[in-house]
Amino acid sequence: MFTCKKILAILLAAVSVLSLTACGGGSGSGSDSSSGGGESKTQIAYIVKAKSDAFWTSMEDGAMAYAKEVGVQVDFQAPEKETDVEKQVQFMENAVIKGYDAIILSAADSNALAPAIKKANDANIPVILVNDTMDQGALDAAGAHVETYVGIDQYEAASLAGAYAAANISDGQICYLEGVPGVKALDDRLSGFQDQCPNFTTVASQTARCDRNEGFNVMQNVLSSNPNVNVVWAVNAEMGQGAIQAIEQGGFSGKVQVFDFDAAPDDIKAIKDGTLTGSVAQYPDLQAKAAIQACLDVLDGKSLDAHTKTKAALVTADNVEDYEAGKEIG
Repeated sequence: MFTCKKILAILLAAVSVLSLTACGGGSGSGSDSSSGGGESKTQIAYIVKAKSDAFWTSMEDGAMAYAKEVGVQVDFQAPEKETDVEKQVQFMENAVIKGYDAIILSAADSNALAPAIKKANDANIPVILVNDTMDQGALDAAGAHVETYVGIDQYEAASLAGAYAAANISDGQICYLEGVPGVKALDDRLSGFQDQCPNFTTVASQTARCDRNEGFNVMQNVLSSNPNVNVVWAVNAEMGQGAIQAIEQGGFSGKVQVFDFDAAPDDIKAIKDGTLTGSVAQYPDLQAKAAIQACLDVLDGKSLDAHTKTKAALVTADNVEDYEAGKEIG
């Protein structure tokens, strides 16, 4: 299998010289890091959406630590922005050309990466999804397949925050800060919370594209036109932090309960400060470990379940100290 893959990689390289040259070290206008190692090691391309916040850097740290532990080479690659789908496609195509043994992908678009996955399939390079799923219809249309999705159940995890909000807030006037359009994981986080709060009144539901500055701007506008808003659900930590800043600067501190996703370091501090009510932790380091192990398992000929599930938990003031101490919560 792998001899054929290497031969195909050489052929692809011969007809794709320009692409390979543009690839260089796989970074382009984005960034990459490598766990190092020689040619004899299993080589894994680990392609994520960005390294712009603590979630991705935690995943990278976890990936590098586990790669060292099991003796594989991991090249961690990311565009500069989570919305740069074309850069991710380039990373995928370059990984095929360079003949990696496996690819781990956190897709920036649930549809657009399907043809690139098909190219990996054709080169007999297994693809493992981490943190973000792909649309099955898009995969089917491209004739592509993935070995497994490693990560939490996004809908189920968001439901933890929604259920908590519904149980503790009697008259919810809620603003939803949506993520990047076209990413199924973010859509699932939105609906997972919403479905637990059918009695809440939706004041606004707008995308802030997973960006802190955009979260701040959207929240400012929402507060200006809807001063009665008392709940915010942000589908990632960056938007949650932007919302908190807008609430504080607008003089609404103590009047709006904010929930977000990722339990980033800023989130933990905000929970302790009382400016964030809750954040869903999804343990990116554990996702990285499980994704690399999935690569090794499939390369060993093992069959994987469609979903390799990792844990999630809701961090609140009641358990934040235990979470920081590394104790089991949830």
